[in-house]
Amino acid sequence: MADILLLLGAALCVLSIPAAIISLLRTEAPRGAAILLVAGVLALALAAWLQPGSVGFAQIGAAWDRLFP
Repeated sequence: MADILLLLGAALCVLSIPAAIISLLRTEAPRGAAILLVAGVLALALAAWLQPGSVGFAQIGAAWDRLFP
């Protein structure tokens, strides 16, 4: 479960960056990007709470390998 949350949280945080850029280029408030970022951080926090030590850049590749062998 922590692997899924780790990958989900990382993906949501990464997706928030282009969403914020697009919103700013349209001169709109980046509400969608903020929601994506908060959801990503919450998923990462839940993954860290469920399995301490499971959140980090090195663990992303390992989590990917465990979920998609």
